[in-house]
Amino acid sequence: MRRIGFVESNLSGSGFDALRAARGLGLHVVFFTCGLDRYHAAAGGTEVLRTCVDEFVSCPTHELDPLMAAVKEVDAQVPLSALLSVAEYEVVPAAQAARQLGLPGPDPDGIRIARNKVAQRRRCLERGVPGPAFRAVTTPAEAAAAAEEIGLPCVVKAADETSGAHVVRCATAAEVGSAFAAIMARPTNLRGQPTHPEVLVEECLVGFEVSVEVLAQGGSHHVLGVTDKTVSTGNRFVELGHTFPSVLPEGVRDDLARTAVAAARAVDFDLGIAHVELKYTADGPKLVEINPRPAGDRITELMDRSLGVATMELVVRQYLGELVGPIPAPASGAAIRYLSADPGIVAGVTGLDIARAVPGVREAVVYAEPGTEVRPLRVNEDRIGHVLATAADPYLAQRLAETAAAQIVVTTGAA
Repeated sequence: MRRIGFVESNLSGSGFDALRAARGLGLHVVFFTCGLDRYHAAAGGTEVLRTCVDEFVSCPTHELDPLMAAVKEVDAQVPLSALLSVAEYEVVPAAQAARQLGLPGPDPDGIRIARNKVAQRRRCLERGVPGPAFRAVTTPAEAAAAAEEIGLPCVVKAADETSGAHVVRCATAAEVGSAFAAIMARPTNLRGQPTHPEVLVEECLVGFEVSVEVLAQGGSHHVLGVTDKTVSTGNRFVELGHTFPSVLPEGVRDDLARTAVAAARAVDFDLGIAHVELKYTADGPKLVEINPRPAGDRITELMDRSLGVATMELVVRQYLGELVGPIPAPASGAAIRYLSADPGIVAGVTGLDIARAVPGVREAVVYAEPGTEVRPLRVNEDRIGHVLATAADPYLAQRLAETAAAQIVVTTGAA
């Protein structure tokens, strides 16, 4: 039996789907992790680990040397056929470890550049990929000067986080200073890796946001589709909804797809699915960021339902050394809408039964139970539920999800 190693997982869809795909392919699954608590706390996590993982290996996964030692010990017993990660913080050491073992995998240097938002910006600028004006700064004075030069409002962004963590739209010089100080005060990122010493100060792009899901293999890049996104208002960028495929006009989708492929090529992303986020501005598409791993937020599930294929199975097969394809065009639509509520303690939830009865609704879930706290909406993890719907047409799927979400009311009170 072929053996595959996974280095951690994300908690928002594609990671668990990858484990299920490996199990469906009859592989022996080895899971390298620094701790299982966060998986057991995630919806469906305990069941996925129980049914899809054959072997657990405990080790520090955020650094190459201890991860490599653990991987070599496992590989010496029975060789691994593949090693990968679809978890944001672990994609670099996983790619490096796979390369050292001589296993199929993406170029580690390309993954490293894409993973670091400062390096990514510099590379894309060098290679002509359109994006916001930016400065990489290391001191409060540099941050203030960058904001003045670029103009307010601007965006202050950590180089090494994900899910909207430490990404802030700043309307004043004081806000720039506060956002910069908050990033620099952290010795490590959310996964315990040393914080990159530079902070991005960027032009605040005005336009609507999408993502483009790009499959790379064998020197080519294939666009699986464009995903429409709904993002929160205010000074944070919380993702509140996705629709696949996009309902934008074909010419606009083509422009976005070309820019996404150019970005993936610019950072030398050469295997797997990249989640490329862009804004369509008055000057056309501009890059927000490249994520050198499949999308989270259940986007891969929306793709599966629309394309009629298991996208994470495609990725697993790529890491086993297979060429995959051809990929069908989208045949239907799927959409997800996330729920929020006023900050406070949950007093009650109503409307779930009504939401679940809306035609096309596949899931309607509230994560926050009575007595739990709803935090202010600052990062994706602050959302409290979701509705997922499908239909023959993506626009209809989107409207059904919105209709169902509007039926759900989460009431909160003072803490």
